[in-house]
Amino acid sequence: MSQSPFRRFLVRLRRRYSRPTLFIAAMVILAMYICFLLFFGNGDAVSLWRLAELNTCPACYGTSVCPELYSNLIQLDPKNRKWFNAKNVFYGSTRFNSSFVLKKLAHHSEFKEFDRALCGQFNLQSPCTSKLLNVGVEEKILKSVEYNVESPPSEPRKGLIMCPNADSIFNFIAPVFSMNGNHQAELMNIYTMLSLNPEPIILKVLRKSKGWLVPGYAGVCGRLEVVTYEGKPLSDMIHVQWYRKLYYSLQILQAGIDFTLKHKRYRFYLMDWSLDNIVVDHRDIITFVDLEDVIVLDKNVSPKVGKLDWTKRHSHEDTPGFSFSIQNICKYHFSDHNLWAACYIIAGDDNPLLTPIPKRVMQSTPKLQKLLNNCLHQNDRLHSAISLTRLMYDLLKTERVGGYGVNRTTTLRNW
Repeated sequence: MSQSPFRRFLVRLRRRYSRPTLFIAAMVILAMYICFLLFFGNGDAVSLWRLAELNTCPACYGTSVCPELYSNLIQLDPKNRKWFNAKNVFYGSTRFNSSFVLKKLAHHSEFKEFDRALCGQFNLQSPCTSKLLNVGVEEKILKSVEYNVESPPSEPRKGLIMCPNADSIFNFIAPVFSMNGNHQAELMNIYTMLSLNPEPIILKVLRKSKGWLVPGYAGVCGRLEVVTYEGKPLSDMIHVQWYRKLYYSLQILQAGIDFTLKHKRYRFYLMDWSLDNIVVDHRDIITFVDLEDVIVLDKNVSPKVGKLDWTKRHSHEDTPGFSFSIQNICKYHFSDHNLWAACYIIAGDDNPLLTPIPKRVMQSTPKLQKLLNNCLHQNDRLHSAISLTRLMYDLLKTERVGGYGVNRTTTLRNW
């Protein structure tokens, strides 16, 4: 079948000009469009241009959602238009009343340090933005992941940890990044996210549409990530009726099981379990909104260096407070870390969500407290967690927890 004139034109254009040249041309066109909006558009375009920092690309997260932002399909909330924001988190919405969160994913000092060291990382003279399209990035990506599994690291770890082998990162990102068109620019985007905050990578793997309790991923533009707004932090909901907290706890436990078992190839061990990082919407559905610090374990590969414990199961050490060992989690093909962490924020020592348990529930269902204690302090946490979810589900289907009834459980798994 013959190609269309337009497709033949694109083929000739690609042959005549290198990919970096085409990328620079595309960025120039995009910049001209943005300048038009700056002069003839409204204040949102100005604010978004400053927030996105497209001038840093390709040392940015990407450009997938830029057309929507600069066409005012997503507008900043008037209360959050300040360019300087301590948390670098902003809010916006569409004309159809869909709410979004725009996240810079790093503090200003972290961006400054990353930019300061960037050219030196690739042995380039500053400024080096355009030159980044002609350097080898794969090795830098691998080294950034390898650093996080060193024992002990020379500096604090940050971001994604890949184990048992760092080079599994390329298999991990392959299904969700096109690697077509400007391959080099996309690799630089990945390097930037791994260096600053890998959350966009995680959200492209764990899709909300596939049932994961994570925000809906809209895309990235420059150094902005755009995700759906999912509600208020659970830390603001500790005074609600106990049966609602029971419903939140059930979902937290189920998420811990899913992050550990649900994906066909990978386990996702969250390192920052906190009620501040879990939000709840008007339907009482929870969402994990901070996925910066994650251990991704490839359960389909064997360690390159022999590890006698790999085929065994790891059980969290029964120690006070919220503490764990990354080395131990990565040493085994299975860890109960997520299960223990879920039980800890539900019933542990530090402002637990589910306690105190009402006296009437303690009397009618004494097994609830026993299973919570087992999940916190016994070895077989997987069995305890599954038993807990079933018990909580049954409790929510009855009237003995305040008339919560079955309606609220229709979105949960049918045990």
